[in-house]
Amino acid sequence: MAKILIIDDDDDFRAATSAILESAGHMVLIAHDGKAGLEMVKAEDPDLIVLDIMMDSIYEGFSVITTLRATPEYMDFRDIPVLMCSAVKQITGERFDIPAEARIAQGDDFLDKPFTSEALFNKVNKLLQA
Repeated sequence: MAKILIIDDDDDFRAATSAILESAGHMVLIAHDGKAGLEMVKAEDPDLIVLDIMMDSIYEGFSVITTLRATPEYMDFRDIPVLMCSAVKQITGERFDIPAEARIAQGDDFLDKPFTSEALFNKVNKLLQA
C-alpha cells in the first residue's frame, strides 16, 4: 500500500481518482491547490504525487513541481515520483510543450485527462516500482 497525494482543484477528479486508488489498497491524501499540496508533502511525505497542471493558474502544476525539485526547503522530498495530469490535450488537441532546458518542470510521467482506471493503475504501479 502506497501513500498517494492528489493535488487537483477539481472536486470530481479528486473523488474519482481517490476511489480508483483506494480500491487498489492505496492510502490517498487530497490537496485542493498547489500551496496546500506542498504543505502536505512536508507533513505526510507521500510515496507518489498525482499533480494537475492547470489549477488556479494555467501553470500552477509546473510551479509546484519546480518548487518541489529545486527548492532547498524540499530537498528531502525531491525524489518523490510525480504523475502529471492535464485535460489540455482534450481542450486544445495538443499537450503542453516543455522545452528540454525546462526538464525540472516535468513530472516522471504524464497522463491525459480523462483517463481510464487501467491507465492510472499502470502509471502508478510503474512509478511506485521505479
